[in-house]
This record gives sequence, structure tokens and C-alpha cells, in this order.
Amino acid sequence: MATSHYRFGPFLLDPQARELQRDGQRIDLPLSTIDCLIHLVRHRDRPVGRDELAATVWDRADVSDVSLSHAIMRLRKVLGDDGNAQRTIRTVPRLGYRWVMEVTEEVEARAEPAPAESAMPTSADPVVAAREAADEAASPARPSRAGLAFAFAALVVALFAAGAWWVLRPASQPSTPMTATSAIVLPAQVDAGPAWDWLRFGLMDLVATQLRRGEVATTPSETVVALVASLGDAAGDSPVIAAAALRVQPSANFAHERWTVRLRAQADGRRLDVEGRAADPILAARAAADNLLIKLGHVPPSDDPGDVALARTTLRQRITAAVLGGQVEIARELIRNAAPALQADPEIALSRATVEFFAGAYEASREQIEALLERLPEATHAGLRARAFDTLGAIALRQGRIDESAHAYAEAARLAEAADATHTLAKAWLGLGGVASQRLQLEQAADAYGRARTLLEGEGDAFGVAAVDLNLGMNALQRGQPDAALPMLRDAEQRFRALGAEDALGTTLVAEVDAERALLEHAAALATSERFAALEARGANERQRWELSLSRAGALAGAGRLSEADALLARIADASDPREDAIVRAQANVVAAAIALWRDDAAKAAELAASAMQPGLEARNRADYLAAWVLRATALQRAGEMARARDEVERLGDWIASGPAGFGRSELLLAQAGQAAAEGDAPLALQRYALALDAATARGVAEDIVAVALPYVRALIAAQRIDDAAAVNGRIARWADHDLRAAWSQALVYSAREQPAPAAKALERALALAGERSLSDVITTAH
Repeated sequence: MATSHYRFGPFLLDPQARELQRDGQRIDLPLSTIDCLIHLVRHRDRPVGRDELAATVWDRADVSDVSLSHAIMRLRKVLGDDGNAQRTIRTVPRLGYRWVMEVTEEVEARAEPAPAESAMPTSADPVVAAREAADEAASPARPSRAGLAFAFAALVVALFAAGAWWVLRPASQPSTPMTATSAIVLPAQVDAGPAWDWLRFGLMDLVATQLRRGEVATTPSETVVALVASLGDAAGDSPVIAAAALRVQPSANFAHERWTVRLRAQADGRRLDVEGRAADPILAARAAADNLLIKLGHVPPSDDPGDVALARTTLRQRITAAVLGGQVEIARELIRNAAPALQADPEIALSRATVEFFAGAYEASREQIEALLERLPEATHAGLRARAFDTLGAIALRQGRIDESAHAYAEAARLAEAADATHTLAKAWLGLGGVASQRLQLEQAADAYGRARTLLEGEGDAFGVAAVDLNLGMNALQRGQPDAALPMLRDAEQRFRALGAEDALGTTLVAEVDAERALLEHAAALATSERFAALEARGANERQRWELSLSRAGALAGAGRLSEADALLARIADASDPREDAIVRAQANVVAAAIALWRDDAAKAAELAASAMQPGLEARNRADYLAAWVLRATALQRAGEMARARDEVERLGDWIASGPAGFGRSELLLAQAGQAAAEGDAPLALQRYALALDAATARGVAEDIVAVALPYVRALIAAQRIDDAAAVNGRIARWADHDLRAAWSQALVYSAREQPAPAAKALERALALAGERSLSDVITTAH
């Protein structure tokens, strides 16, 4: 029988004897105080509530706070600690206490010597477990357990000696190797107590990673977690899981002082069961995964032996499990509680930065990665540097630093190719496609997305493939093909919804709203934006929350619900971060400027448009920057500030000429036509309107056509060219039932043709569509 002692600093705690010693000398303490210490140390992997401590030590929960506080104060004093330093016992506000000093557990054999690798790690904390293992290898008090370095070095032997077994159960044929072109690993079923709940996702990710390293294409863990979160018990019926050539269900339990991890693999009507047994769940899971690889005809990957390697792997699995489960604060706490040496480990340092990225703390993530790269030589850490640069590229792209993002993704691709890191390379190509899209280099973007998709398909990454298809849909939207983009986006929405991938789902829905608005499907855009609420209620990324609010505001404005749109825009202005959300804030001012124009407040519209024209917006989204510029010129024209308006239009022309070929042509012609009309040059205005309509028609986007046609109709009517106005109106008449401007155009034309009944009907339709938008121009003309 084995009993545990706990050593921390100069102290030795013997729970069985209920004794605390310092440098071999017994310290006299009340038994209740000793019991408090024993319970805190035994459960150092988590906070202990005050009620739990009172019930355990005094056998009742109604012990006074004074008694418990005195016990804690006495312990801190004996241990050379106090309430300020809290080096040993940390107060957890509104909960209780937690032991935080590093502990080494020493197991002493009392009766029979324990078999090799028989002791269960008493802590779920990987750092503590690793330190225990290191001390166990060196301590004469540990008679039987070898160090973990030996366990790693002798892994193949341990598969047999420690009981790693496999059993093949064919459906109707003799035992033959099972083959698989893609695999999916489900969350582990864990029978070991609440302290080990993290193994549910941790072991899943470890097995998936090990299979992937053994060259079995395996679905990313993020995809599986999203499926489970979204579908619950019905996840097994998901097309993603059903389509996998190999389905692996891990299970883990602790009994008789050792872990058993079983993997049940199913493919082609056959079932393969393998086991791994060890004193540590990570070792047991690796043994099982390696044995599965062997049965699949793959060579298991080699691992560096050593306690540090195990501690690093265990901590990474716990961090990954926390992030996959949406518990960012727990992931942060795991890192904070790790030993300093482990925190400084490059893999853990990158994990910390990745946690911050998923939390939306982009600047903190960037600073941590840049500090990490300074100490990572390329010769020995090419793969890790590739992952670091990939994350830097994602951060820069989100922040609108396009050139910086391009450099980071290019470096990630170079390093990943050199390191043969396929998945990282695919992510880098996906990022480079995003950069090219932002630069409106749409052919280059499509090529990069195609490269990424090929790599991700080979990796069996269903989420990655869906992400590429989302970007291809957005690429079509940028090409001015919203009708082609919308089916792709709606398909991507369904796949992301099935996967439970909410961050990607939010991005997809925003793109759908953009496509629906471009097609003048305002009611559909409003309905799509109503689905944002469910994402926000489940705690969307703070950065994305503002993007959803912005998109919803645009949809509301398009439906004439200006006050509701104002409220969302005001919330963005008041509560978003001026630095982290600078792009969204600028885009919000573009929408606000358009709303001001609908309210006939040209001065305010000009001011808002000017404030939107930030360098970051120009770099991140040229289309929105162009919209802001056109709105500013239009607002100045309506305000009668002709000189300033003329200057804006001229500078706009120079800016468009310096950009991609064909970009902004119809918008520039529209601004020039508006300027000519405002200055009383009707012939020039009509010429520019005609050219603008031709350019918009060539693109074929309904929004662009209507945006030009309405002012063109007004100009033609003013020039008494009523038949020509009717002809132009006919080109947008199909949208008159659901777009205010098309209905407005009809009302103007029928009024000019002195057809009161159709004019009244068109005006009634326009009024129904207008909402809070001003129709003074129509009403004056129609009556």
C-alpha cells in the first residue's frame, strides 16, 4: 500500500500522521489547522470553497468565518506567508482559497512494493505532475516508479509490458489491416472525477494530433467541438462525422492506480479496439494512438523523451481543451499557474498568444508573438515560427494592416513549406487569399484560395474547406457577382451552422447581408441580420460583435428603420475600442453619413463621411473608403458648397486612377455627373450619368444600377426629356416593389408624364418602403 507525503520548500506534510515538519522538525498546530492544510494541498488543482473547507475539516458548513480565517492566518504565518504576498495560500474572492505553492508528492511503500508506474498523479495540473515525476525519478523514497524519461524511451516495450492491447473484430472477414483516408476523433468519455474533465477535449485533441502526425488525415478538433456544441447528442448523425472514413471514440478511466485509455475505431463495417495503459493519461493515450497507427499501417511519430516534454504536452492539451470549450479565462489561468520555466517554453508562449487572439486581444497577442520570434532561431524552429507568423498575419488582417499581413503570411508559407507543415501552409495560403481580396487582386485571391482548399481537403479539414468556400463566395461578391455569391454563402452558412463554428458563421451572415443588399433584397437582408442576435447572446468575439452591429445597422437603414440603425451606430461609437475597432468605427460613420443624407442633413453627412476617410479604412476596405468619398462629395453638392465639392471630385478621380483598373469607374462618373448638375451644366451631367449607367449595367449589380438610375431620371426630367427618363426608369422597374429608389423613380416619371393614377400608386408604394427616409422630393414633384 502506498501513502503520499507532500514537500514544498523546507516543509514536509504527512497527511496520515497529520504532521507538518520544517527541516525535519515537527511544528505544533491544531488538528483543524493541519486538516485545512491537507485539504488545500490535496486539491491544489482548483479553488476550494469556504463551505467545502468547513464541512471537510469541522464536519459542518456553518463554522464561523472567524474560525476559518484564523486557521488560514495561522497557516500563512507558519509558512512564512501573509495575506498580501499569498505565496502559499491565495484568497479567491467570493469563493474561498487555493494552494498555489509548488508541491512535490512523495509516495512511500508501506506494505508491498507497488508495480511499475502505479501511482496516479495527485494533481491535474501538468506542471505539478511533471515536477512530481522528476522528483520521483531521483528520490530514494520512491522505490519502484521509474522516471518519465524512461517511460518515453521505452514506449514500444511499455505497449506490451503495461498492457497496451488491440483487438480486431471484423464484420465477416479475417483480421486484416484497416485502412483510412480520413479520420475523425470524438470527445473522450472520461471516468476519473471532476478534476480530470479537461481530458474530454484534451485526449481527443492529443489522439487527433498523433494520428495526423502519423500521416492519417484527421478532422481538426475545433470542428468536432463545434459539432458537439451545436448538435449535442445528435452530433453522431452529422454529415461531417458520417463522411469520415475512420471514426475514433476515445475513453479513459482510472482504476487500480493506473490509467487505461481505449480507442474504438470504426471503418468499412469493421471495428478496431486498442488500449494504452500507464500511470499518466497522456502516456496512456499516446500508447493507444501509436498502437492504432500501427494497425492502420502507419509509422507512429517519434517523441522527445523527458518530463519537460510531457509537462509541455499536457499543458498544451489542457489549454487547447479550454479554448475549444470556449473557456478563454480558464486557458489564461492554466498558463498563469504554470511554472515560470514552462511559461517561457516557446510552444506554451505561442499558445498564450493564441489564447489572446481568440479572446479578441489582438495587440496583446501580437506583442507576445513578436517577443517570441526574437528568441526562436529558424534553423531549429521553422514550424513553430511558421505558426507564429500565421497568427501575426491573421491579427494584421483583422486590424487592417494589409501590407504587414501580406508579409507575415508570405513568411509563414515559406517556413511551413520548408518544415513540411501542410496545415500551417494551407492557413497561410488562405491568409494570402484574404490579403489579395483586400487589395482587390481578385484573380490572385482565387488562386490562393484554390491552393489552400487542395491542401485542406488532403488534410480532411472540413472546417477549413468550408472556410475557403466562404472566401470564394466573398471573392465573387467583390467581383460584383452577388447573385453568384449568395448561393455559396448560404451553403457555407448551413455547413458552419452544422459545425457550430460561430465565429465563421458570423462572418458568413455578414457577407450574406452584403450580397442581399447588393441585390436589393432588403427584407431578406433584414431577416438575415436578425439571426445575429443568437450569436451575440452566446458571447460572440467582442471585435465581431461590433461587425455584426454594423451589418445590422446597414440592413435596418436599407429598410428605412433609421432610428434603430442610429441606436446601433451610437453604441459602436460609445462602447467600441478606438484602437482595436478603428475600422468598424470608420465603417459605421459611412452608414451614418448615408442616413444623414436620407434625412436631408447634408452638412452632417459631409462631416461624418470625412471622419470615415481614415487611412486604415483605405487600406482595409477600398470599397467602403470609396463610398465615404462619394458620400462626402454628394453631401457637399447638396449643401451648395461647390468649390469644396469640386475639389473632392477631382481628388477622387486621381485616387481612382491610381488604383486597380476598372475599380470605382461608375462611382466616379456618378460623382462627376452630380457635380455638373449642381453647377447647372446639364449637358455634361447627362453625359456623365449615361456613362455611369453603362458602367453600372456592365457590372450587373442591382444596387449600382439603381444608385445611378434615380439621379439620372431626375436630371432627364429636369431637361424635359421625359421619354428618355421613362426608358431609364424601365431598366430598374423590376425592383420597384422592394426598393425605395426604384419606386421613387416610377413616381417621378409618372408624375412628369401627367399620369396621376399610376403616379399616386407609385408614390403610395414609395411611402410604404420609405420608413423614416425623407421623400420631400417625390411628394413635391408628384403633387
